[in-house]
Amino acid sequence: MKVDGTFKYNPENFKKIYQEEYKSRITHGFIRSELGLSECIKLKLNGTFERWLYLLDKNDNVFKVEYRVQTALWINPETGKKNYVSIFPNFIKRYCQPSLHLLEYISCHTRKGEDVLRHIDDPEGLFSCEDRFVIAIKRIEIDTFNLNYSALLNSRYVEVFNRPISVIKNHVEMLRRFKSMFTLVETARQYFGQHLGVLAQVNTLILL
Repeated sequence: MKVDGTFKYNPENFKKIYQEEYKSRITHGFIRSELGLSECIKLKLNGTFERWLYLLDKNDNVFKVEYRVQTALWINPETGKKNYVSIFPNFIKRYCQPSLHLLEYISCHTRKGEDVLRHIDDPEGLFSCEDRFVIAIKRIEIDTFNLNYSALLNSRYVEVFNRPISVIKNHVEMLRRFKSMFTLVETARQYFGQHLGVLAQVNTLILL
């Protein structure tokens, strides 16, 4: 389950955005709608757990925040079985500390042979090397190849507009270090009609 968020944050306003764009939207009605649960099913918000998250601020500086993920419990009235769900904002890939916004920015700016840290500022010295970012992006790229996310977006686009998304493989794309991620971002930009924050939208639609 996902909740929308903005593309870039600042440490000072993250708590406010977290409350307004995340916590306040998590209602029983929202959860029932997302899971397709009927009104007769008992539902309970049963707590939160802590996670660390790396975000990009408006000056393209990386910073770290601690946030709490809301959890919910619902009981199957026929079997009495308890079912648990964790509700993540859509700009977070589960078990991945760098936000999808940050990974999107990296994949769009890093050229072949370049170090990821060349394109982001790390004033707090949070990272000694690029590995954490590269591992996260490579995991998504493997799924992008195996599950063909770009084709899924394209097929849905054809259903609505009766024409395919046209993503031309040009020299700019070939120069990207993370070609599969870059292609997915370019496809998603056309699909959603926006330039930034498209990986979060993909995550809402098909779960990265």
